[in-house]
Amino acid sequence: MTITATSMLFDLLYRSLAPKRKAAQGEELTAIGTPTRQQWLAVSDLALSNEVSGLVYDAILTLPPHQQPDSDILMRWTAHTQGTERDNLLFRRELCTVLDHFAQCGLEPIILKGLTLSELYPNPLHRPVGDVDLYVTLDHQHRFVQALEQLGATAQQGYDAKHISMQCRGMQWELHFRSIYFYNIYHDRRYQLLEREETASDCLFHTDIEGHSVLVFPPRLQMVYLTAHFMHHLLVEQVTLRQVVDWMLALHHDRTALAIGEVLFVRTLRELGMYRLYRAMGYIAVHHLGFQADGYAGLTGLTKADARRGRLLLQVLILGHVPGCRPYAAQSPTDTLWQRVRHFAGLCHSCYVLMPLCPREALSTPFGFLRHAWLRRRAERQAAE
Repeated sequence: MTITATSMLFDLLYRSLAPKRKAAQGEELTAIGTPTRQQWLAVSDLALSNEVSGLVYDAILTLPPHQQPDSDILMRWTAHTQGTERDNLLFRRELCTVLDHFAQCGLEPIILKGLTLSELYPNPLHRPVGDVDLYVTLDHQHRFVQALEQLGATAQQGYDAKHISMQCRGMQWELHFRSIYFYNIYHDRRYQLLEREETASDCLFHTDIEGHSVLVFPPRLQMVYLTAHFMHHLLVEQVTLRQVVDWMLALHHDRTALAIGEVLFVRTLRELGMYRLYRAMGYIAVHHLGFQADGYAGLTGLTKADARRGRLLLQVLILGHVPGCRPYAAQSPTDTLWQRVRHFAGLCHSCYVLMPLCPREALSTPFGFLRHAWLRRRAERQAAE
């Protein structure tokens, strides 16, 4: 069932996203045949967990009636998609209010991800919204904090290695003074390289969000950041297909600019130890989402090694965790010592599983990686109590 649901999910995503494919109304998608109710329920669960429910819904509406799910499933899917649209509209309205306030304070933030990527979707309102990520320099950070506090913001989380979180107007704002940080107990040369890329960027771009002109990273730094952000989630949080879709649409949007500077772009990825992960993500985009690899920076001539890493990454995306390792939260406080030892061994295994995708310096040793994972999850449990 999982394999069938996965195949259906990618067929539907391909129908929604493939840049050179425009599905005609009523055109059958022969790959999925006539799915059963149980198959549609499995696809629905998979789409929700991977945050691509809106994209799949768009594809379902183009199917002939006999291929669509029954009315009960379709109504629930419609209600969920309308809820995403409503959240997006509220999110955009509040964001505009805060951007106006920033302008009055003489501040111009750099927007990371979020609504700048939503605009690349077939229907921008169908990308789930979360927090607002801003990139601010250390010398201006206190001014952004003061501006948010004037609107009633409260601190959600103190300064950590890369950002501070605040709650304002029903939205979580993350003020990043470092766009990424590898969880590593040792000095990380790769982090220094990434910060060099950030500080050397003196040609920021502008984009439009709801009538507001906002700053964004230039194409090369944008793709480096999205890849690094994905790696960060892969190491210490979780990754979903929605993040791969964001990455793929941004890559397609910036295709020309990246192709011009392909040599420098690939060299940057190699220096940061992200080139293997970049190509593994490319394998998923090409072989499962209908992406055209030819002409895209660093993705031509995918090899068997890229395919192997891509399949490993796909396992992580579909299963929701690294193969062979259950999330720590699934463990019971009453576990015996032997069960805890087995869980520790599983986490060590997960570190080695990720080695083909991530640089060794990012992982350090299994023990270094585990220390940060344990501290993070302990803080989450304490916050929940």
